[in-house]
Amino acid sequence: MKLFKDVVLTVIGGVGYGVLSEEGAKLCDIKTPYGTAFVSVLRAGEDFDIAFISRHQGKQHVPPHQVNFLALIDAARQINAPVLSINSVGLMRKVPLTENFETDKMLKKKALLSPDNFLDFPFFIPNDFIDMTKNRAGTFYDEETVHTDMTDPYCLDIRNLLFDVLKKKSVSYSQGIYLCTEGPRFETKAEIQMYAHFADVVGMTGIPEVVLAKEAGLCYASLCTITNPAAGLSQNMVTADEVKDVVEKNQKTVIEIISALSSALSKRGRGRCGESKKICQCQNATIRGKL
Repeated sequence: MKLFKDVVLTVIGGVGYGVLSEEGAKLCDIKTPYGTAFVSVLRAGEDFDIAFISRHQGKQHVPPHQVNFLALIDAARQINAPVLSINSVGLMRKVPLTENFETDKMLKKKALLSPDNFLDFPFFIPNDFIDMTKNRAGTFYDEETVHTDMTDPYCLDIRNLLFDVLKKKSVSYSQGIYLCTEGPRFETKAEIQMYAHFADVVGMTGIPEVVLAKEAGLCYASLCTITNPAAGLSQNMVTADEVKDVVEKNQKTVIEIISALSSALSKRGRGRCGESKKICQCQNATIRGKL
């Protein structure tokens, strides 16, 4: 589609990142076999664009367990650019900060992300996931046997570019395992105690999005904002307003990260990540037939 010819990055945005209203953003609907996705295309540089897909479908907020992930990812496939997913998560356990620009480097002090300081270090990049969802359509392939390799669920190349952007901006971050629950309810204290043995953060929107992206051959990574300690890790009850407030607080920084990542991608050429003639491993991750 001509509208998407200059798009170098597709952003699938959750709470706080719906249909854009900025002057100059071009709005359109992408029809897919699975439904319609709502997209905003914004000029980000002299010769490249960013496409924003609304995960929760704009003004009428679709709850996480009802999100049409098949339509979102098929729309991203039609746009044909690397994907950055923006997700909100709760912190379940202490995690080392991969980059920490607030500590004394002379002492080589390694800071830990914890329920006490997550507001200061809210950015988390998943490198793996655990799926605890129950009722979601999790594949494009219901009529044939297709096995998708998930050894590295998130594109290594896009993640490395993201790390470079965060380092250049002196933005501290952590990385680790994302666990996805069905929602829309928050988790119980007992569930969090169990999940924390296996994963670092918990959310409701990362799965099956990353799986479908892999099936579609898309280069896909996630940038999570930690919005709250998970149930039982603070004396306060988790609320939707609390999540929204933290998302809005970090929105400007997220937009700056998106802009810098799209600029880096524009220098590499559109449609694939990696070196100029290299096919990313994300684009060859499915095996048809019985095992």
